[in-house]
Amino acid sequence: MSRRPFALPVAAACALAGCAQLSGATGDYLKQRGIENATRVAQNTATAALTGEFSKSASFSMEQEFYLGKTIAATVLARLGGRAFLPDHPAARYLRDVGTVVALAAAEQRAEGDRPYPMKGYRFIVVDAPQVNAVGMPGGFVAVTTGALRAVRSEDELAAILAHEVAHVQRGHVMWPVESAREQEHITSTMLAGTDDLVHAFFGKVVTVGSDFVLDKGYGKSNELAADAFAVRILAGAGYDPQALGRVLGRLQGKAAQGGFFSRHPPASERVEALAASPLPTRPPPSQQRVARFDAGVRSLQ
Repeated sequence: MSRRPFALPVAAACALAGCAQLSGATGDYLKQRGIENATRVAQNTATAALTGEFSKSASFSMEQEFYLGKTIAATVLARLGGRAFLPDHPAARYLRDVGTVVALAAAEQRAEGDRPYPMKGYRFIVVDAPQVNAVGMPGGFVAVTTGALRAVRSEDELAAILAHEVAHVQRGHVMWPVESAREQEHITSTMLAGTDDLVHAFFGKVVTVGSDFVLDKGYGKSNELAADAFAVRILAGAGYDPQALGRVLGRLQGKAAQGGFFSRHPPASERVEALAASPLPTRPPPSQQRVARFDAGVRSLQ
């Protein structure tokens, strides 16, 4: 992470010293407070640099990640505006079964730097909402809307969407925005210790807005394409058709791909092109048992 943000609190505190333009005792007081704040920030920065405070890790334990994900999941469900299906609903059971196979196949291909398997396993949640959407969250929480379930045409395509979200979780894409925000918060609180509340409030808002922006807008083009590539490998490892992701992306373009799941990703055409750049193995048609299982799972949404 770049250390250039260290200069921001110093600049802001020095800007407060510009209140010298105000007249009278109030102007003198604000000028003095600005100088004191700037001096305190400089002292804190020097101390933190000498003691190694800036190099401390901002990573979360798996227990912390679980409870963080639980909170984020509650927020996501509220924002989607739909109710979550009870765990014993046929569609919920079906999603959980397919998702578990996908998650275990992903775990078998764990690479250095990946997040460990979630502390309490993956939680696949069906949300009753019409938009096509799927969201992977910290702690292994994955929400899929009924709109997404109705949009896919096979279990392989459903597994492809789940594989993309599981890839984000396992690769740590869902954690870097919050860890980055936590690191910035730690740096900010260290540097601004002992300064006026006004300075804290200002930078608290900056950190919050930055975190919200990243979480709402997705994980960046490179991470999205990397998740697609890993999802294909997951599908192959789980016995699903690796070409299913390209099919569902190729079909859900234009108006069908506006908002929700697609608003946070590169254009579907670009993702399909990236997938086509690597040869994908073919799979025989799905068994009748798999087709019947998918039909029953989707039919339960009616």
